[in-house]
Order: sequence, then C-alpha cells, then structure tokens
Amino acid sequence: MEPFITPTPVQEIAWPEAGDNRIFLKRDDLLPYSFGGNKVRIARAFFEDMKRRGNDAMIMYGSPRSNLCRVLSALCFDGGIPAVMISSDAAPAQEAPSFNERIVSGLGVRVIRCTADRIASAVDSAFELLRGEGRSPYYIYGDRTGSGNEACAASAYAEAYGEILSDQERLGVRFDYLYTPYGTGATMGGLICGAAMHPAAVNPYIVGISVSSRTHERACGVLEKTWQSYLKELGAELPAAPEELYRLESGYNAGGYGISSSGIEQVIDQMLKRHSVPLDPTYTGKAFLGMLKDLKSHDIHGRNILFLHTGGTPLFFDYMMQGSKGHD
Repeated sequence: MEPFITPTPVQEIAWPEAGDNRIFLKRDDLLPYSFGGNKVRIARAFFEDMKRRGNDAMIMYGSPRSNLCRVLSALCFDGGIPAVMISSDAAPAQEAPSFNERIVSGLGVRVIRCTADRIASAVDSAFELLRGEGRSPYYIYGDRTGSGNEACAASAYAEAYGEILSDQERLGVRFDYLYTPYGTGATMGGLICGAAMHPAAVNPYIVGISVSSRTHERACGVLEKTWQSYLKELGAELPAAPEELYRLESGYNAGGYGISSSGIEQVIDQMLKRHSVPLDPTYTGKAFLGMLKDLKSHDIHGRNILFLHTGGTPLFFDYMMQGSKGHD
C-alpha cells in the first residue's frame, strides 16, 4: 500500500502566551498512513526513489525512536521489500522499548545496532548482508557516510510547500512566519526549496527550531547542503540571499536530541487540555516552545504564525507511558 498523501488541515488555536499573534497548526500529524507525520511524505519520496533506481531492498538509519524508520518499515512490509535498520542510539537498559521500536520490530525489519562512531561500518555490513542474499540494496542517505541523497529527502516538502500556499488562499490568510522543527534538515530544506521556487510576495518566512545536538554551524551546513542539492538537481537558480527566506535557531534544543524540560512538558500538557492535540518532547513539543520563545525574543507581534505539526504520535504515547521526568 502506497502512503495516501492528502492535503492536511490547518486549524487556528488560541494560545495566550503568543500575545497578539494568531497561531495556526498545519496538521501533518494527520496524514493517513502509519500514524502520520512529516516522515510519511519523506518516506514515500525515498521509497519511490528506490523503485526508480531498480533496487529491491532498503537500508535505513535512525534511533529506536525514529519516526522515519517506522514509516519506511511499514512501506517495506507492504511492498514485500527486505529491510535493515542501522540504530546507533540504544535506549537505556531500564527503559522499555519505544513504540516506534516495537512497530519496526513487529514489521520484521532486521536491526544492526552500533555506536555513533561505527555507523559507516554498520552500513557496510547491511550492504554485505543484503547483497549476500542476492539483493540490490538502497541506502536512504546515499553513500556509507550518509551523503549523496539530500535532494530526494528535500523533494517531499518542496512539493508540500505548494499545499501551504494553497492553504493561504483557501483560508484567506497570509502566513507571515512558518515555524518547523529541525532535525535532519529534510523537512526544512524542502520548504526552503519550495519558497525559492515561488514569488517572494506569497512566501511566509521560514524559521527552523533545532531539536538536535548539532552545533549551530554544523546544523546550518547540513541544511544548506540539503536545499542546494535539490535546487541544483532541478536546475533551478539558487537564491542570491537565502537569509531572506529562512533562519535556523539552535538555542531552544533543551540541551540536545531527546532531552526534555519542564517547560516542554508544560506545553505538551497545555496543548492536550486546550485543543486535544498531541505533541511530543523530542520534536513538536520542543519546537512549539522554541517558537514561543522566538516570538518573544524577536519581538514579533500581530502576525499570522503557521506551526508545522510534523507528527510523532507514537512518541507522544511514549511520553504518556513514562510520565513527567520532573525536569528543572
């Protein structure tokens, strides 16, 4: 079964802490495949690219909490495609497996665990394993170092950007800012590509809230490589002043990937009680709180703000099962 990509709803929410800004949610968490989320769009792009290249097995990479690996696992299971997952971030022994980890395992994906400094050799092992079975494997991130397939990753949200412009027209609202969680760069990179290919007058300014442990310099480098790769492959002109399209904020990550805080937990609790919308501490809850802080620190008032809800519903259930960590 191919992921069913349908335009996702946009809802306005009341959020007093945002002052006189109007806050809208783009509900990509409601994409109707494998618990939804931005990774449905991205996984479909990878899966279709694999088929175009004539490969018949997939190698994926992510932590045990990976939303992308969950969706890719579902696609491979549906399509009868053998899959191997490289995992370099094992959960502490005392913690139960994440819901995403259980789903991946239940779909028959073989997992190769490794430390962060052994990812390339683990990718080599996965290629060797699948080739030994007579397969032609496809690694979602390109070569053994995770480079070379950035354009494919960006293509999903370069395409989805047009949907956001249609949302503006349908609602009769021009979004001044588009906030998105930033993890690997695929979603934000694609949005930048979409903005670069449309008239500046219709584009909301894109702000990425980093949820990762990357330094700001490294995060910006990965992001730039992502959007440049896609535009170059398309033969499109690179923006002369990309800073007019976006900025990336790395100061709201609570200390790194997977690290939460009492403020993030409060936002998750408030969103659930006020609007019955699930957020998670790894991506959307952290990014939403970062957005609120960014609006204040940049003195943004009276604007229409669109927050891209990138999903991660299984991570919300992980959070609910584990309960508050009691952060300071």
